[in-house]
Amino acid sequence: MEERSSQDPRRLIRDLQLAARRLRERPGAHFHELARRRIDAPQEILDWAKRDRRWSFTLAEVMADPSAKPQELAARLVLAIIDELEEERQVLDVDVDASETSGELGDRELHAE
Repeated sequence: MEERSSQDPRRLIRDLQLAARRLRERPGAHFHELARRRIDAPQEILDWAKRDRRWSFTLAEVMADPSAKPQELAARLVLAIIDELEEERQVLDVDVDASETSGELGDRELHAE
C-alpha cells in the first residue's frame, strides 16, 4: 500500500501563487512568513524537489546557505518556484500579446493592399 503524503507541494505552491496574484505582488517577506506557516512537512517538500527534474536545480540554488533549517529551506524553495513560475507566465503573456499584435498588423497590411 502506498503511503500518502501529508502535504502536496504542488497544491501549496499553487495556493500561494494564486494568493500572490490576487494581491498583485511578488512573493516577499509577507509570503515568506505565510509559506513558513503553511508548510507542515518541510522534508517532504525538499524531497519532492530533489526528485523533480525541473525543481531540483532551484533547490540547489536555495541550498546555498547550508545552515538553514528544513522549514526555512522549504519556504525559500516554495517562494523561488513561485517567482520562477510567475516570471514564466509574464514572458508567455508578453509573447502571446506580441504574436496577437503582429497577427493583427499582418491582417491590416493584407487588407491595405
